[in-house]
Amino acid sequence: MRKFLEVLLGVPVTKQRVRAEVETFAKARDVHAMRAVMNENLAHLTGKSGALLQAQGIFVVVATYALDQGWPRYLTLSSVLLPIVSALAVMTNLRSIFIGLDPHIDSDRAEIENLVRTAEIASWRGALFNLALYLTFLSILLLGIGAVVLEVHGPSAR
Repeated sequence: MRKFLEVLLGVPVTKQRVRAEVETFAKARDVHAMRAVMNENLAHLTGKSGALLQAQGIFVVVATYALDQGWPRYLTLSSVLLPIVSALAVMTNLRSIFIGLDPHIDSDRAEIENLVRTAEIASWRGALFNLALYLTFLSILLLGIGAVVLEVHGPSAR
């Protein structure tokens, strides 16, 4: 099940897997270079989350218009609710965070532990983003199905 979730969400889903990935990379790269890459990844994910929120707003407007025009209610209502639910999830990616060093860890491991915590946040945010993206796509798919149902069955499909 873990492997399936990792493939579906595109990120390691357990803290143990995140730690193992960081430890593997730490052996091959400089810790400071890894920190820069992780920070860049978080910034990129934040930007993508903002763009997805904008798109979701557009899709909610389109679905609301379709509902107003008499498209099949069960499809268009679902198509309105899905991006709203996924927007609530992806909005958490826009929060500011501070990842400090743990004072109880010796200085040799402090940077690695900081990277582990950063990677855990990136993994969580990546999973939320991908889940929100899938829900948004499902919303669009429902609108498409609604258009086909309306075309095939006419106004009686409402």
